[in-house]
Amino acid sequence: MIPQNRVIILTGATEGIGRATAYTLAEAGCQLALVARNTQTLQALADELNTVKHQAVAIPTDMGDTAQAAALATKTVEAFGKIDVVINNAAIGVRDRTLDLQEEQARRIMDVNYFGPVALIQAAIPHLRTNPEGGLIINISSIVGRRAMPGIAGYCASKGALEKMAESLRIEVKADNIRVSTVYPGVTSTNFNDNSLGDSQEGRGRVSGVPPERVARAILKTIRHERRDVFITLFDRAFVTVSMLFPWLMDMLLSRYFA
Repeated sequence: MIPQNRVIILTGATEGIGRATAYTLAEAGCQLALVARNTQTLQALADELNTVKHQAVAIPTDMGDTAQAAALATKTVEAFGKIDVVINNAAIGVRDRTLDLQEEQARRIMDVNYFGPVALIQAAIPHLRTNPEGGLIINISSIVGRRAMPGIAGYCASKGALEKMAESLRIEVKADNIRVSTVYPGVTSTNFNDNSLGDSQEGRGRVSGVPPERVARAILKTIRHERRDVFITLFDRAFVTVSMLFPWLMDMLLSRYFA
């Protein structure tokens, strides 16, 4: 798919990977429906992109509210006339061990990271079906959606749910010329850990990892080539591969690392 002039819904657009992706896609000539909760920050981003002759509209949305998430499809078509790509990037984390995980926070994680994206996908598919070129759905998961890590069970569960849903969806919509890709970032240099819910301080303040711009470039490449599964680094791919082939070995290594 040629990115230029494609209409793209990008959730979680104001921070980290989402913000870097907004700039990258705008520079590639995409038309962006930018989505986030913070109205002021979101509008400022859209205004900045439009100032340099990119095309972007701000659609303030709480992705944890399925009605708001579903409304994104109609609002995007009203703004641009069509939808070509949906990027489910918005997510929040929770840093607590399973025994300490609070139900309210666990449900909030699932609402934002799973149920909101599902509602958006369901609302967008009728528009993608009427698009002569079909459409592309990109879900931003995580390597911990493929191999869960201790201390962040709630987050891992939400990303695992998103990844498994994408596997089913890919087959269900293939006949409609709708393609589904999943991107699996590893550790990324953002404020995601510091903004996570939960009481545990493990992992907070960590800023090491790949820059979000690298993930953004991978997302742009995904739009161009529509690969099924996308890993950002060789380490990320190796981590998941070893976990799948030798789960007992990864259990042992993680137990020692987190002891």
